[in-house]
Amino acid sequence: MAADGGPSGAPWWRPRHPPLLPASRTAWSLTAAGIVLFSGAGLLVASGPPGWDAELYRDVNEVPDALAAVLTPLSRAFLAGGITVTVLVAFAYVLVRNRSAFPVLIATAAAGVAWLSANLAKAVADRPRPYEVIGHAVLRQQPAHGTSFPSSHTAVALATAIALVPFVARPAAVVGIAYALLVGWSRIYVGVHYPLDVLGGAGIGIAIGGVALLAAGRTLRRANGDASRASGTGRPDP
Repeated sequence: MAADGGPSGAPWWRPRHPPLLPASRTAWSLTAAGIVLFSGAGLLVASGPPGWDAELYRDVNEVPDALAAVLTPLSRAFLAGGITVTVLVAFAYVLVRNRSAFPVLIATAAAGVAWLSANLAKAVADRPRPYEVIGHAVLRQQPAHGTSFPSSHTAVALATAIALVPFVARPAAVVGIAYALLVGWSRIYVGVHYPLDVLGGAGIGIAIGGVALLAAGRTLRRANGDASRASGTGRPDP
């Protein structure tokens, strides 16, 4: 017996709220842009990081005490604990809105692939953390594990946020992308990443997010086509 979601033959797992999926060309362009961003950042790191990378790190990391008194508590929302809570809240919202686990599965897969990709790149780049190299760097969290390039936090946050965009309301999508970008800022502010690390992580997140959109679109289009044929509303095969 087929696992249909109703008279139309729609599969039970299909989101009940119509997702606003981008065109395949848009998703491919997003993936390509991410690859270019990651590759460019990686090449700069491999050829000897430019001076502005360390200078911008100092500008973001070494702020006056009065400003740090405001930014440091704010940055806690973008550390591992804050990210976990944010993701759980986002997943709960998506489940309630769509009455389907499909968006959560897509986002979880994107996050996992982004994390693996970032950690493979870390092993290849083997870049020291900035607080191990730069004098007077301010470390505002426990010393981080692994090497510096790229930022896996940024990669995972952006991949997850992009993968969820079609399944949430537009304001929520904007908030999600903004949160992911602030995760990148926080990695520099707390002292564990250079700007190029964050750009490299962002490139991975954007590329994997684009692939997730492609996978979601293809899966849902195929499901819709199968449902149309099952209900007799689709065009017959030639």
